[in-house]
Amino acid sequence: MRRASRRTGFTLVEILVGITVSSLVLLAVAATVIAVNNTFNGHSVSKQAVENGRVAMDYVERTVRLAGYGLDPSLAFDFTTATIPGSTKDNYSETLAGPSAWGTFITDDLAFRYRDPAYLRRGRLGGGGPPFTLTLDAATHFDESLRAGQALMLACPGGAMNFLGRLDADVAATANTATLTAAIAGQAPPACLGAAGGDAPFVMLVHERRLRVLPFGGRPYLVVQHGWQADADSDPLAVDVENFQVSYIMNRPPSDSTCCAAQAPSDGNGNWVFGDTTGADALPRPGDAAPTYDTPYDSATRFNGNPANIRAVRVGITVRSSRLMPTRALSAARLLGNSPAPGAPDAYFRTTLESSVRVPNMTSRAFFIPALRNPDNPQDQKNLWGG
Repeated sequence: MRRASRRTGFTLVEILVGITVSSLVLLAVAATVIAVNNTFNGHSVSKQAVENGRVAMDYVERTVRLAGYGLDPSLAFDFTTATIPGSTKDNYSETLAGPSAWGTFITDDLAFRYRDPAYLRRGRLGGGGPPFTLTLDAATHFDESLRAGQALMLACPGGAMNFLGRLDADVAATANTATLTAAIAGQAPPACLGAAGGDAPFVMLVHERRLRVLPFGGRPYLVVQHGWQADADSDPLAVDVENFQVSYIMNRPPSDSTCCAAQAPSDGNGNWVFGDTTGADALPRPGDAAPTYDTPYDSATRFNGNPANIRAVRVGITVRSSRLMPTRALSAARLLGNSPAPGAPDAYFRTTLESSVRVPNMTSRAFFIPALRNPDNPQDQKNLWGG
């Protein structure tokens, strides 16, 4: 009886079919892996930029609102250019070449002051300067080390007469004396700061902050500088910041104003905002008359271009990724503030954040501690309890 034979191999056609099917499966798996990897890399590239932008904007929103706290509003914002690159506060541009060849960044400069609410000493000014000698009350000290350039505000009892000074040299925490020069050009200390007898003047710590983009290691960082001197300490807020824009929303008269309802806007394009146009109206005008604590709220002086009339600060930040996107899809930066038009599209990821931060301490009648009194009539309290 014949037994049926068993086939032990595959035909060429079957082998080719198997190879083809296996190749298709492998190609599909490879395509999936590549797609997942590109998605992961894309998210990794964009995630870093987005987080940088959020951290920086969070700091801006928390800190800029302090501008003017405990100070005359005319001192809250600074528009001098002596110690900043290019002596340019609006749209300073720099191209980073060298090994990194990062590209070009654009930055505005935002400088503001506020008083430290937790620091209060008493002392008297002498020496006939400048420089002037500050001597704290007996048995008291500065209690913290202060660097040269640190700003101090001295105020006569009642707060109406004050002087903003700057330390000439480092001061130890255990020190009782220091030398000061005027932080505002041409300002002389009032006589009451050195008068003998009665309550000694107040000595208050003033923080000066500057926000702008600076290059470090071939990359642009948005930094906060602790002081306005050229060698001030800096802390990074975000890296790879391509554009930092600042504009200032000014006080405007209400429709029922008896003095100024029809007053022309103080800026160039009629929207009561400085910094959204270029040229002469890019920044507020410190030369305009500043309102004082006695200026009525419905006065033309409260609606001009002086920095004391700033009511909010609008900030925009564009952060670029440090690496090209895996997809190599082209994108261009957004037009932000009054910055120049962005360059040609490229394959970098960009995120842009904008926020308007209200500065509540700029109305000339709020948050001055100690309470402000009329020097001719101490019973006349201009802002009861310092509020």
